[in-house]
Amino acid sequence: MNTQKWQAIDIDNAELIGDVEIEALNGDYHHFTIVSTGDHFVFGGVCNIGLLQSGFMEIDHCFSLDENLQELIADLETFYNDGADYTNMIIVNDRM
Repeated sequence: MNTQKWQAIDIDNAELIGDVEIEALNGDYHHFTIVSTGDHFVFGGVCNIGLLQSGFMEIDHCFSLDENLQELIADLETFYNDGADYTNMIIVNDRM
């Protein structure tokens, strides 16, 4: 798991993008809320204290928002189906 670059991202002024649910090949479901800071997508779980960050992805401004979101979802699916060693865009913490 790639945790060397992990850092908490300031999300005080972040924009809510929405929720995504990923079904892994083993049948498990993983639910994330995604927010955008303008430079990063931050994803995690929401509870009564706010967003518990699980990871982030730097937004590539050469591509559209939708294309960046597709990359994020593809990397999350890869993370759960193939393992952290096969992801190339997301940075995760130990919560994952």
